[in-house]
Amino acid sequence: MKELSDKTLFTFVQNHDERAFAVLLERYSTRVYDLVYKRTRNDDDTKDILQDIFISFWNNREKITIEDSLYPYLHRSAKYAVIDLAIKNQRVTAYHTLLAKQEEPFCHPAETSMIAGELKQHYEQEVARMPATMQQIFRLSRDQHLSTKEIAAILQLSEQTVRNNISLALKKLRVSLKSEQLILLLPLSLYISSTLAIN
Repeated sequence: MKELSDKTLFTFVQNHDERAFAVLLERYSTRVYDLVYKRTRNDDDTKDILQDIFISFWNNREKITIEDSLYPYLHRSAKYAVIDLAIKNQRVTAYHTLLAKQEEPFCHPAETSMIAGELKQHYEQEVARMPATMQQIFRLSRDQHLSTKEIAAILQLSEQTVRNNISLALKKLRVSLKSEQLILLLPLSLYISSTLAIN
């Protein structure tokens, strides 16, 4: 099975063949690890990202399309995963910066967690209020890291329609969230802007 092409192996993977998945994992894990590590310079973060990429690949195998090689998909997934890690780190920094500006010199970790939870809940509520198509496009882009082309193919829409909906979704978030919340969500806007630029 090791001599089979990516496309043939991927066909087996879509039919739930774990052996084919293991071959692709062996074929690309080192290459993807090196790609991610060059950007994170952290072994633990890189291993976590690598695991998440291949778990996502397996879970979304029925939605993914590849031409000849699996590498472009893995490369894009790695790039978005690194961006997400940067967003997470920036968000933590933003929380500390915002809390440092408050009058209270000390904030208990539980309070920080509560603030994060409230912000996440508010964000989810705003996304849930979006029109069905916009919400679906936004979540496919944000949660599953699908490209504009992939989303357009899945939903049978034009790529421009997908781009327009992502832009409108971001505008709605900017309008609805308070200024201090927007500061904490700034990394998200940077992420979405980068995805639009990439696609």
